[in-house]
Amino acid sequence: MKKSRYYLMLIVNLFLVLSLMGCFCRQKIEVLPKSLPNAFFGKPYYAEININGGIVPNDFFFYHIEPENSGLELSPSYFDIHNSYNNLTIKGTPKVNGTISIELIGYTYGTMCPGGHFKKTYTINVEE
Repeated sequence: MKKSRYYLMLIVNLFLVLSLMGCFCRQKIEVLPKSLPNAFFGKPYYAEININGGIVPNDFFFYHIEPENSGLELSPSYFDIHNSYNNLTIKGTPKVNGTISIELIGYTYGTMCPGGHFKKTYTINVEE
């Protein structure tokens, strides 16, 4: 009886440790690359952004490009089976000189633990 109780407690403790480990060992959300290349006025621009560390659903993803008439657009590179915004493409032809800023804000899905949050602002310098 004592032996079976010991093994039961061991199994319960092991289950608790493995369950909680997912919360403490989850990956940090990383938005790559660290910076985007400069652009040239009137010339086509293309860059890719990858968000690693969890699935970013379209309901939890927001972005803002300033100025709005910059000529650049952000869109998902492709949809995977989760329809996620983890792989993004910035493309277009810059119509303004100076600086274009792109702000990304989003959340990832959670499983047993809450999902993560990210916020990243890119600055693209547009040259003549």
